[in-house]
Amino acid sequence: MALSHISTSCLIVSLLSIFFTLTNVRADLINDVCSKTKKPATCLSALNGDPRSKSATLEGLATISIDISLKNTQSGRDLVNSLLKQATDPKLKTRYNSCLENYNDTIDDLKELPPFLKSKDYIGLNVHSSAALDGPITCDDNFSSPPAEALQLKAASDKLVELIDIILVISNLLRR
Repeated sequence: MALSHISTSCLIVSLLSIFFTLTNVRADLINDVCSKTKKPATCLSALNGDPRSKSATLEGLATISIDISLKNTQSGRDLVNSLLKQATDPKLKTRYNSCLENYNDTIDDLKELPPFLKSKDYIGLNVHSSAALDGPITCDDNFSSPPAEALQLKAASDKLVELIDIILVISNLLRR
């Protein structure tokens, strides 16, 4: 009976040790990815904010990053639509219409990424992630001269670039 109790205790300790080791490995994976991005704090917040990250592989983190980027792009597009409806200046209307097209293109680009990931075409994933960056960057470029870009749109575009950068970093890590 005493031997059984000792064996059970050893088994529990071993399982807990494995659990904590896996948890640390996952945290190290997220830290490794995020340390390679342009904005590690944004990366850490995004990935740690998704409960799927706790048990994710590198491919899983790519899926999570794509999902987060897509949601942010859709929110950015909604913001552009709102700004467009409020705009009275013809120049702003033209620029917001251009941004709307840019954000729609980014949504299309991001929706193309999962098949590249699934087929382990990491070069394709990288190329199409890079294409997704064009939307928010081009939108910002529309405002190189007055009238100025709405601050909330600039912030949304900047964050989207930071989120897509996570996908690019992961695609480079997967290519190794």
